[in-house]
Amino acid sequence: MTHSVYALLCYFVIYAVLGWCLEVCFCTVNTGQLVNRGFLNGPVCPIYGFGMVIVILVLTPVADRIPVLFFCGALLASALELVAGWVLKRLFHTSWWDYSDVPFNLGGYICLKFSLAWGAAAAAVMRLLQPLVAALVQAVPRPMGIVLLCAAFAAFACDLVVTVSGIMKLNRDLGRIAGIARLLHAGSDKIAESLGGTALAVDGRLDETKLDAAARIDLARAEIMDRRNRVADRLMKAFPGMHPAEYEALQQLKCWLTEKNAGRRR
Repeated sequence: MTHSVYALLCYFVIYAVLGWCLEVCFCTVNTGQLVNRGFLNGPVCPIYGFGMVIVILVLTPVADRIPVLFFCGALLASALELVAGWVLKRLFHTSWWDYSDVPFNLGGYICLKFSLAWGAAAAAVMRLLQPLVAALVQAVPRPMGIVLLCAAFAAFACDLVVTVSGIMKLNRDLGRIAGIARLLHAGSDKIAESLGGTALAVDGRLDETKLDAAARIDLARAEIMDRRNRVADRLMKAFPGMHPAEYEALQQLKCWLTEKNAGRRR
């Protein structure tokens, strides 16, 4: 069976939305909290859309062979997750998920546990859900479908711009926090070296440096907290295991947000 470009685009949108629903349900069951688990702000997870389009294109000829569906579905989904994790880390200098503590993982990007789950999901979707989705796409009049697709992809594009802008702002904030810490640490080291064995003087200059450090950090904290953006806050909630290059700065920022939220509740 061949699939038109129109049909594949429809499948992408449908499975991106269904994937988001799956992620939210999975996270809610595990954490007991309702969290938007998508990389984008809207109710979509594009990686699921890409994954299912690839599975449909490659595995439709073997849709009647469940063992092949399972094995190849696991392989294709794991490959996509590996590539997506690597690309996102290179683009944004952040690991968005990490399976390093899960047995049989590869670089923390993929692990056997979820690879098997992807295989089972791919087989189930191809046998049970995809025929219904294909029938739905065929039932929608083509002109209406094209309008809906244009609206969906326009929303995706706007959402992507907003999300990327929020990530860049978060990285700038983390870089500023980390930069202040590094400069002040380097300054303390230089003071200690230049003063040699004059212990009292060293202690005094280091105390001044610590006071200066506190002032700079307080100023950075006030400015960063005053212009917080919802995208960065949502991403930190959606990906609690995210590990940016400036990880210590992220932990500091999370502490500030926790203190701020605690103050609001008082």
